[in-house]
Amino acid sequence: MLLVRTVGSLGELFNFMDAVKLGETVLVEYSSPNYALDFSTLVLKRYAEKRGYAFVVDDNLDTLSLIREHLRLFGIEDVFSDAIVIKTGGVVNVGRVVERIKLEREPAIYLKRHENASKKVQTQYSKSINVVLGLEKLFAFVDDYLSFYEIISSIERFLGNRNRKAFYLFDTRMGGMLHLNPLPVLENIASTILRVDVREGRLVGRIHKSPNVEMMGWEVDAPLSELLRI
Repeated sequence: MLLVRTVGSLGELFNFMDAVKLGETVLVEYSSPNYALDFSTLVLKRYAEKRGYAFVVDDNLDTLSLIREHLRLFGIEDVFSDAIVIKTGGVVNVGRVVERIKLEREPAIYLKRHENASKKVQTQYSKSINVVLGLEKLFAFVDDYLSFYEIISSIERFLGNRNRKAFYLFDTRMGGMLHLNPLPVLENIASTILRVDVREGRLVGRIHKSPNVEMMGWEVDAPLSELLRI
């Protein structure tokens, strides 16, 4: 049985993120409705700033815009103004939108465009924090296994890209409502799985999978007040 080790400050949470290797795919699971998505994205942005990583966002269907508006309610303004953004669908620009990809009836078309856009952006930076938002929304358009596995294969091909630490934030509640729920396959692809929640003024996460076996079962726990003060 794995022992739970609690990491109880933002600095220690950043140290955990240091242990995530370039080339990894981290699946961050949360369940709406709460602010776990918003604060997890903010943590990743603050981490990128502190460690000197480029902050690259794959923004599916205006998810970043929703996060920005939620964080404004907590007094956080313009935190994503310098984010490098690849938009798929949606109409609201947040950050520096460097590529815009239109959703097509055939996923293979926009997936190829996205892959080319991602490679173009990634070659400009030796290291980046790549945050993927709204993935469950993308899968909501999928009703056949061919399209489903085309998207899955596109995600899998990015595993091992040494220019980035990738964090895929996925709403498990919405995923459970989809015709084809990608969560089990995403969990298989991911090198690290972190399940997060907001409880009693803290962002709490539990590591369920990691290439560092000593970390499996750890809890990462940071007060929101500390995050909002940065």
